[in-house]
This record gives sequence, C-alpha cells and structure tokens, in this order.
Amino acid sequence: MNEKIKKSLDDLFTAMKTLREEGMLINKKDFTGQLGEWFVEMIYEGKRALSGIQKDWDVDVNGRHIQVKAHAKAESTTAKWSSINKNPSEKVDELIILVFSFDYKLKEFYKIPWREASLLIKLRGKKSPRYEINWSSIKNYKIQIANLPHQGIVSLFT
Repeated sequence: MNEKIKKSLDDLFTAMKTLREEGMLINKKDFTGQLGEWFVEMIYEGKRALSGIQKDWDVDVNGRHIQVKAHAKAESTTAKWSSINKNPSEKVDELIILVFSFDYKLKEFYKIPWREASLLIKLRGKKSPRYEINWSSIKNYKIQIANLPHQGIVSLFT
C-alpha cells in the first residue's frame, strides 16, 4: 500500500506542477477555488485577478468583475450554500457558483447579477456567524451545462 500511495502522491505533485506551469494554479491555496476561477476565466475569455488573494472579485470579463465560488461536494453532503461577503469593498458585477462532484465533474452552474445576489445573501450561524447564499434561492439563475460557452473546456469536467 505504501508504494501505491507514494506513486499516487508523485503523480499528484507532478500534475500540480504542470497545472501551475500551464497557468491553472496560481498558488498552493484552495485547489477547488482556483479550478473554478480558471474555468470561468476560460469559458468567458476573461482574466483572473493577478493575486490569489484579490479582494471581492476573481475574474474580469471585459470590465465586468465576477466573484467565483466553487465547491466539490460528496453526494452525501447536504450543505447547499456558499459563504460570501455581503458588502464587497471592490466593485462586483456578477456572482458565479460552480458545484462539482467529489471527483470534479461539473454538476451545477449558477450566474447571478450581483445586485440580485446581494438581496439573497443572509446571515447564518449562531456560534460563528457568516453571510451565505443558499443555492435553492438562486435556482432561477442556474445555467444548463450544455449551454455554457466553450464546450471544449466544459468537457474537461463532464
């Protein structure tokens, strides 16, 4: 088993190095978030923020600032919400939420104008309060995966 794990880790580290060289990964923080930002950048022909810790928006598409939230969820997970900053200090025009399976197959894609999303963000949690948007409140903004642009990129995750 140790040899199998070692080989898998070597493969993973090699793949991560390649993904950094190809510009998909910018840093070593939050793989799922970076994957989602790269995906949005590619399908909308935008430009990701230069910093991995850019405040409030993640991708610029022709001057429109998009905040991207990406999740990789197991089938058994019941949490269907995204934690979000209700009052961004930077201009945000849209919110995009990507939901991947645990194995990174794209399951859901939501695209919401920020002014409408901000009305749906609620404060939740008693012990550690956070702002979140529940996916059931944005179902009208769900885009069918087959209708996303650049299906060549989309097909990497279907």
